Amino acid sequence: MKDERAELRQVLAQITSIDPVVAIEVSAMLNGLSSIEARDAALAATAQTVATQPSKIALIGVHGGLTPRGSWYGSSLSGIAASAMRAADDADVSGIIADFDSPGGTVSGTAEAAAAFAYAASKKPVVAVVNTLAASAAYWIASQASELVISPSGDVGSIGAMIMHQDISGYLDQIGLKMTIIRSEQSPMKNEAHPFAPLSDDAKAFLQGRANSAGADFIRAVAAGRKVSQAKVKDEFGQGRVFGAKEALARGMADRVATLDSVIAGMVAGVPGRATSRRRSAFAFE
Repeated sequence: MKDERAELRQVLAQITSIDPVVAIEVSAMLNGLSSIEARDAALAATAQTVATQPSKIALIGVHGGLTPRGSWYGSSLSGIAASAMRAADDADVSGIIADFDSPGGTVSGTAEAAAAFAYAASKKPVVAVVNTLAASAAYWIASQASELVISPSGDVGSIGAMIMHQDISGYLDQIGLKMTIIRSEQSPMKNEAHPFAPLSDDAKAFLQGRANSAGADFIRAVAAGRKVSQAKVKDEFGQGRVFGAKEALARGMADRVATLDSVIAGMVAGVPGRATSRRRSAFAFE
């Protein structure tokens, strides 16, 4: 009889991990326990199950102009990468939500941040929420998420790389100012993109090559993240243009339209044990 009770309690624990309410009924019916004993057994088994399951959601902000170390006007790309890696490797984090509102940023640091998001998405759900802008470098990173959600008034795109050169030589001539640049003989190309004269053909060709290389990396990463061909990204994802929610969905640049609040509520509802345990906070702010 003792062995049978032990076996029944094991069955009870297994059922409890699925549905504590059903477990109470099964316990009272099969195990000969009182309803109070059955309830206590179900709650104990539920607590044990919840204790071994992840119960946090990581929230990562990607805001403003993105630079490798960050600044007063935007997030740090290295910080974004570190947050994504930390959340990915945290056994107590069940999923990650990234809140995007950024026009983009530097090429430097973007590939690393995107790779961190791709790594996180290979381990657990990562939802990128465009709230309300993910352009250029920000879209590069967001495209690596498990799901890309755009707010009703959101915009995404600006795929590609750009280098700007300012020629102020005409203005200097007007005010009678002439700049002389002296370079070390070993480095005749140093600072060849200075603003005090028009770009030489060689300098323009070199910079064009750098832009093309970064643009190709961008397209390759978006294609991998969105699970489409590079040709589709190149031909159908705007060629540098930015699109609103409806157009972005039609082109496959986003998965659905929703607000940040609704995405958070949906993920919280799916965290194991959230309805039966107040063991700890639902969020781990990154």
